[in-house]
Amino acid sequence: MESIKLTNENLSKISKPVSVPSYNRKDLSPSIVHIGLGNFHRAHQAMYLDQLLEAGLEKTGIFGINLIPEPSSVKEKSPPGVFPVGRILEEQDHLYTLITKSAEGEEKIRVIGSLLGYLNASSRGEEALRRVAADGTALVTLTVTEKGYYYNRKTGEADTGNPAVTGDLKTPERPATAAGFLARALYLRYRESKSPLTIMSCDNIPSNGKVLKNCILFFCGNLYPEILSWVEDRVSFPCSMVDRITPVTTRALIAELETNYGIKDNWPVCGEDFRQWVLEDHFMTKVPPYGEAGVQIVKDVEPYELMKMRLLNGAHCAMACPSYLLGLRRVDEGIKNPLIREFIREHFMEEVTPTLSPVPGIDLEVYKDTLISRFSNVNIGDTLLRLTQDGSSRIPNFILKSLSDAIRAGLPHRSFIFALAAWSRFLEKKDEQGLDIPMDDVNAGVITEAAAKAGEDPGNFLHTLGLRDLGPEQFGKVIGEFKTQLDLIHGRGMKAALELFLKR
Repeated sequence: MESIKLTNENLSKISKPVSVPSYNRKDLSPSIVHIGLGNFHRAHQAMYLDQLLEAGLEKTGIFGINLIPEPSSVKEKSPPGVFPVGRILEEQDHLYTLITKSAEGEEKIRVIGSLLGYLNASSRGEEALRRVAADGTALVTLTVTEKGYYYNRKTGEADTGNPAVTGDLKTPERPATAAGFLARALYLRYRESKSPLTIMSCDNIPSNGKVLKNCILFFCGNLYPEILSWVEDRVSFPCSMVDRITPVTTRALIAELETNYGIKDNWPVCGEDFRQWVLEDHFMTKVPPYGEAGVQIVKDVEPYELMKMRLLNGAHCAMACPSYLLGLRRVDEGIKNPLIREFIREHFMEEVTPTLSPVPGIDLEVYKDTLISRFSNVNIGDTLLRLTQDGSSRIPNFILKSLSDAIRAGLPHRSFIFALAAWSRFLEKKDEQGLDIPMDDVNAGVITEAAAKAGEDPGNFLHTLGLRDLGPEQFGKVIGEFKTQLDLIHGRGMKAALELFLKR
């Protein structure tokens, strides 16, 4: 099979079963700016818009912006998932291929055409700011991950002690954080047109729209106080919940696409066949009719948000470290292990459930069973190490808050503590065979130091992690259970510790 380079000109050469855009991309205007262009956005929000464009229900496209520097090329020893995004997208006319894989082995291949442009703000900062400030931009969306917000998890406000935040206060014309960047862009927009704007967080943090607004208002209040009332009146920050398991793009995926379908795409993306997007009905500007593509537009996102973060993201965090220490490497291998499956489905998920509010239209028992099925999807090749990335940002939101709520309500919570003990053991950076564990968590320094001494000082580890809202007696009981589980993992190994936890 002769390979076809993915470009606008070559779309007509691509044949079934690959689906390509039938709409004229030259007719689209990039009125949506997305910050944090990566795999998830390309498999999720950009895909929803592509669906609307294909149906003739929309005429707008996306302009992507990344704030973090990227390599100019990929070397053989480059970390997995690291690509020279700008160069690749320019060569491919900003097209890319979405490969959807079901657990049953069905594949759907679609070339996505909703992305119209891209730049990296680390080298073209002023141009990126002007893109958001432009009157033609009506919607800004973000997927910068939990660590990109630099906020205090207890208050939901900007973390004023973080060097990235203080750095943006000192050099506001060259912002490095997403909130500092958007505050600067709003200041420029205010000076030039004062036109309204909708800014939509699509990241896995509680009340994401409110947190983003708080962080932006912090920078505005300190740097651009004259625009505060305009931001309050004319800029909206809807909350959202997004869900689709999207593994890291690998060179193997690139080769697979070319071998099986004859498409030469240097930055494809793969995702499961499940997708969900719940969006708060709070828009200051005209946005695409996402509801026509299956997005749930609701008054209150929080019940859906807690359900997803505590059950899906929490279960991911709770299974990743025990599974890895058992010698497993893929998510499907982990959840198919009888010990891990029972721990997650019969203990962790069951302890999470009573901490949730009723979720309109959702049967939680069906939802939990669906999660187990999704985790079992061998075809997307999701890795346990991906689930451990940025644990210092993820675990406080996805497990620690469930633990605190359960303790205060007098609910069972042993599985949460076991998951924290497993993570502490994982942070020691050696597996049970003495091999190095690859770590990808730039903010875990202090927590990793505390984990190294958690056997002797478990209270310090839990306090450093952020468990600080319990009474002395409650905290003491957590310390005791944590130490018991960690000692078992250290002394008997993960398999025996799990068996004892499950009372096998």
